[in-house]
Amino acid sequence: MSEPSKDEKISNEWLENASNQIIEHMNDDHSNSIVSALHAQHGIKDTYAKMEKLEVGGYYALSEGKLYFLTFEELCTSVKEYRMELVKYAKKYRKYELNSE
Repeated sequence: MSEPSKDEKISNEWLENASNQIIEHMNDDHSNSIVSALHAQHGIKDTYAKMEKLEVGGYYALSEGKLYFLTFEELCTSVKEYRMELVKYAKKYRKYELNSE
């Protein structure tokens, strides 16, 4: 596999710069959205799932020591677009929410 080009590195720099803040915010304030997406896309019911790593086409969620990729419909090119995808999936997967017991 080849190294990313200079343009690819620059184009994804926004994601590297925003990743920690997005991950912390989602895990602290919107963990139900992560849990719902994991349930919807992988059939896994884990109320303790956490967002772990971001990619332009989705993100990795950690559940019971395993990483699962949660796919977006669109590739994101900015923090605004990433937020829009997260909000879209929070609404789309609302019916997959789990009640924490």
